[in-house]
Amino acid sequence: MEIMSYEFADAILVCLKRNKRMGIKPSSQTDIANYFGLSKPYVNQLINGRVANSANTKKRLAEIKKYVGMND
Repeated sequence: MEIMSYEFADAILVCLKRNKRMGIKPSSQTDIANYFGLSKPYVNQLINGRVANSANTKKRLAEIKKYVGMND
């Protein structure tokens, strides 16, 4: 799976919704932003693939995947 795709954004959304139903964090993009000390707009841009495809971007996305409980 290409890391910056609609499928990725959808998978993150599913994980966040699952977490919300279970009452655990992260359950929103705001939770992700707060956890990593990032701005909410930047987290949204990361998840939706609207940032440069760099090593730093890939690292951040891998960290976000792990944090939300997304399996490969």
